[in-house]
Amino acid sequence: MSARSLWRGITAQFSTKSLVLIPIAVGINLIGGTLSSTLKLPLFLDMIGTTVIACLSGPWVAALCGLLTNVFLALVANPVYLPYALSSVLCGLVIGYMVKAGLFKRIWGVVLVWLACALVNTVTASLITVFVYGGATGVNGTSVLTAALVVAVKNIVISVLSSSMLENLIDKGITVLIAYVIVRRIPKRFLSQYALDSSDNQVELDDLDDLDEDEDEDEREATGASSRESSARPGKIDGAMESERDPSTGDPADLDCERTQRSER
Repeated sequence: MSARSLWRGITAQFSTKSLVLIPIAVGINLIGGTLSSTLKLPLFLDMIGTTVIACLSGPWVAALCGLLTNVFLALVANPVYLPYALSSVLCGLVIGYMVKAGLFKRIWGVVLVWLACALVNTVTASLITVFVYGGATGVNGTSVLTAALVVAVKNIVISVLSSSMLENLIDKGITVLIAYVIVRRIPKRFLSQYALDSSDNQVELDDLDDLDEDEDEDEREATGASSRESSARPGKIDGAMESERDPSTGDPADLDCERTQRSER
């Protein structure tokens, strides 16, 4: 794939309909993230909108949605969220490309999306937490678990990875489940206007082919019916002429016989 075709594929995802969805998806992320931060929950819940828009518009739109989410969370909730924009961008790309591969249409595919997103976010977020914030941020309740693990295992990297993995398995499981339910509830007619993955396009092409075949078949049936009707018309006309003929007059041969008998008389 050339760089030009890759760029065309990326820009094709940013249609007007996709751009309209970005503020909605970011708003959903902000509600979940702000709620978790305010209540000090051991969750983030700031990627529900990103997952939904990844299913509708593609990976790069989801990446932009994740970036904007962390920027706004850093402005309205806590500046700690800003470096984690990298995790949101990577998770948006991973989810988007896995959805593009058709993995979000089966339960086992949804499980793979969940595990992949949890793994990517665990690795990237743990590195940011260790090297930027020294192992704890205090944003949610996970910092307490991390401190307990540091006391137990005496290794800050393992402690952060362990607590982050546990947190992300729960958080991304809830996120992917909610996004899956939302996408399943979207009408097919509306969903087909946004889906950009090749499998959806193939389904649309197959539907168009089936529609064309149905139209051709209907046309052939109409043509056959008209030809049968036209072929049946002479018989009907002959039958009508015979029915209109007076039975008492008989055939022309019978008329000749009667005339001959009368002349002999």
